[in-house]
Amino acid sequence: MYIVKNALRNIRRMWSKNILIAIIILIIGFSCVVSLSIKEAANTARQEGLDAINITASLSYDRQKMMQGMQPPTEGEQDSSTAEDMREQMRENMQNQNLSLEELETYAKASSVSDFYYQSTMSISASSIEAIESSSTQQFGGRPGMMQGEGAETSSFVQGDFSLVGISSASALSDFQDGTAEIVDGQFLDVDDTNTVMISEDLATYNSLEVGSTITLQNPNNESETYEVNVVGIYSQSTDQQAMRFQDPANQMYTSVATVDSIASASESKSSETALTGEISGTYVLADLDAYEAFSDEVYDLGLSEDFTVQSMDVNQYEQSLAPLENLADFANTFFLVSIIVGGLILVVFQFLRIKERTYDIGVLRAIGMSKFKISLQFICELLMITTVSLVLSLGIGAATSVPITNQLLANQSTSTSEVAMGNMPGGMAPGMSENSEQNRGGFVENSIQSVSSATNWKVVLEILLLGVALTIISGSVATVFIQRYNTMKILQQG
Repeated sequence: MYIVKNALRNIRRMWSKNILIAIIILIIGFSCVVSLSIKEAANTARQEGLDAINITASLSYDRQKMMQGMQPPTEGEQDSSTAEDMREQMRENMQNQNLSLEELETYAKASSVSDFYYQSTMSISASSIEAIESSSTQQFGGRPGMMQGEGAETSSFVQGDFSLVGISSASALSDFQDGTAEIVDGQFLDVDDTNTVMISEDLATYNSLEVGSTITLQNPNNESETYEVNVVGIYSQSTDQQAMRFQDPANQMYTSVATVDSIASASESKSSETALTGEISGTYVLADLDAYEAFSDEVYDLGLSEDFTVQSMDVNQYEQSLAPLENLADFANTFFLVSIIVGGLILVVFQFLRIKERTYDIGVLRAIGMSKFKISLQFICELLMITTVSLVLSLGIGAATSVPITNQLLANQSTSTSEVAMGNMPGGMAPGMSENSEQNRGGFVENSIQSVSSATNWKVVLEILLLGVALTIISGSVATVFIQRYNTMKILQQG
């Protein structure tokens, strides 16, 4: 008890220097609170986000691996025949990039899969309506589906102006699930019906179509081959995506898989050379991130070739949205380490100076019989009292300001990250991109995490308190080392 009372008395007696130490500890503590709060906010946001999103995955051909596997000709061997061989090898590899429905259903048997659905997309034209042309359609130029450049004149296959998308389940249309699209007239497509379609509101307005109208579809490579479908629903879509004509969402028609299959079968029976085909893509619904990681391993055990990879746009997009916060957390971690190292060194120096100034006090205490250990304990007790008060204040200030500070830094980091992403676009700015560059940058910022609602929690409080105790012990050990070296008689003689 005497040590505590004497420590309080010495703190009051040397109040000016102790206030300076308290301010230093307060600054160190505040910096550490903000840094740890940012790291904790990043971890919390990541976990909460992954728990909230619905994770879906798909299987895609690894084109990068294919390109790496192709051996480029060495210098002196590159001629027209070698280049043609490489193109032929690429065409053969590309023919094997699509999985059949049977294969997709096999991988759906993985224990980690919660649900499975697929869609079959067919490029097709229409004789009774016209496709909507956007400005980006004209910028791409050329006839849809035609390869530009060398060998383009030898291709006779024509791409249709529309995409006929057959779905096996209503879950395949995620835009309707998340509210991006909604039915404005008619009803939602029944996946068990055939020869019925849902069309966009823009396409319906452009061609004066309504629910009950009949659309005559046409094979773009055989104009005499036609099929009729009925409009059962008209939908609106809030996003304004611009792409090539047949990829434009306004030119997409949703139907059942049975409709696409029946058209493909009928087209094959008429002519195999110009037959319409549907490109099948499967989607696997997974419960959480652990299920996604398990699925990434299970599919290969079920026979998936190493030439294919498991991808999830949901996980990728969320990881991208976390990029600014992750970068900020890395910066906070570095700042935290610097604050600890610099602050600890400053405290050690101040503690050394305090002991040098109080050498005579140490001699008096030794003369009245106080042990060196108790004297060292008194110095540590003084510093611990100052540290405790300063850390409590730093926790209060840090807890009140960590959220706005984090949000402000996060906003700046989001802008910087989006500018870097725009600057790293391959080939620079594409034609027609200049007028939309700000929208693209804004879209990245909008999709990234913009703010956090909480940062400082009990974990941060505990870490700060443990940090304070550690700094006190480390700097207090300096006092112990010097006190153990002092000789009482020499101190009193010099005093």
